[in-house]
Amino acid sequence: MKAKTMKKFTILAILVIFFMFAVLPMSVSAMTAIDDIELAEITGQAGVSINVDVTANLSIGTIAWGDSDGFTGYSNAGYVGIEDLNVTVHFSGRHDGPFATTGPAAIGYMNNKPITIDVGSDTLGWTTQVRIGLPTAHLTVSTLQTDIFVSGVTAGAPTSTTAQQLGAIYMNGIEILLGESSSPAIASSYNAGYLTIGAAGPGNRGVNFGFDVNIDSIKIDTISYGNTTSILTGSFGAAATAGYIGVTDLTIGHMNIDGGFNIGIGTLNTDAINNGHGQGTITQVNILIHHNTTVTIPGAITGTVVLAQEQELTAGGGGGAGELGNFYIGGLTARMVNNVGSLSTPSIIQIWAH
Repeated sequence: MKAKTMKKFTILAILVIFFMFAVLPMSVSAMTAIDDIELAEITGQAGVSINVDVTANLSIGTIAWGDSDGFTGYSNAGYVGIEDLNVTVHFSGRHDGPFATTGPAAIGYMNNKPITIDVGSDTLGWTTQVRIGLPTAHLTVSTLQTDIFVSGVTAGAPTSTTAQQLGAIYMNGIEILLGESSSPAIASSYNAGYLTIGAAGPGNRGVNFGFDVNIDSIKIDTISYGNTTSILTGSFGAAATAGYIGVTDLTIGHMNIDGGFNIGIGTLNTDAINNGHGQGTITQVNILIHHNTTVTIPGAITGTVVLAQEQELTAGGGGGAGELGNFYIGGLTARMVNNVGSLSTPSIIQIWAH
C-alpha cells in the first residue's frame, strides 16, 4: 500500500516539476514575445474581463423630490415624483446576426466582447486612468408604466400620490443593441466603445470621465403620455374619458456618443468676482463638458405619432387609435463646444441650493 502511495506521489512530483520547468517557461515566453506593433494594438497582458447575462425585476412604490420651503405664494413643503414603477430589465450579449446561435456548430453568442477593466498610466507616469471596455450587448426593458404626481407633505412623506396627478407614462418593447461594425457579418469586427475614469486635475479636484460609445440601434415599440381622466369631464361627464398621445415604432439608427466631462464639488466666493451683488459664498456641483463632445446619428430617427384612448396606442379595447403622421429625422449631429466671452471657457453646468 505504501509502495503504491509513494509511486503516485513520485508521478505527481514529476508532473509538477515538468510543468514548472517546461510548460511554465514556454507560457511566459509566449506572453512576452510580442513586438511593438502588437503592443500598440492591445491594452495590456493584465486586466479583468467580465461577462454579464442578468435579468432584474425592479419595483418601486414611490420616488419623490421635495422642497422644504416652496416659493412665494406656495411657501409650504411639496413633492414631485412618480408612483408604482415596475420594470424588468435583461442585459446580455447580443444574439442577432453573426452573434446568433442557430445550432450546435453555430455558437455566435460566444463571439460577444465582454466588459474589460484596465488601469494604466501615460509614459511619464503623470496621468493614470481606469479604462472600461464596453461589451457588445443586448438590453431589453419590459413594459414600463408609472404615474407622475405632485403633493403636499405629511410626516416627511408625500400626502397623496393620486390626488394631484400630472399624467401617466407608458413604454413597451424597448431594445438597445450596443456595438457597431462596418462589416456587420463579422462578429469580431464589432466595437461598443469604452469609458475612462481619471482625476480631473492635480490633487483632489474631481473626476474626469471620457467616453466613446457605439450604439447599433434603439427601438421602442410604444411610448405614450396621457391622462386617465379627461380634462373635459367637468363639462361632458361620463362622455369624456381617458386619452393618450405618443409614438409607435420609434427607431433610432446607428449612434455614436464621443467626448467627456469633468465633475467636481467646490465653494465659490462670488463677491470676489462680482462684488456687491449679494450672492455671497456658495457651494456648487460643477460639470465641465469637454470641447467637441458630440452625439452623432448618421442614419435616421423614425416613428409614428398616434392619439388613442389606451396607453398602448392601439385600436383595441373600444378606443380607435388615430395617426397624426410619421416623422423622419436624418443626419443628426449635436456638439458641445467651448464658450466665447464667458467667465468659463468650457461649457459648464452648475448646481447649487437657494
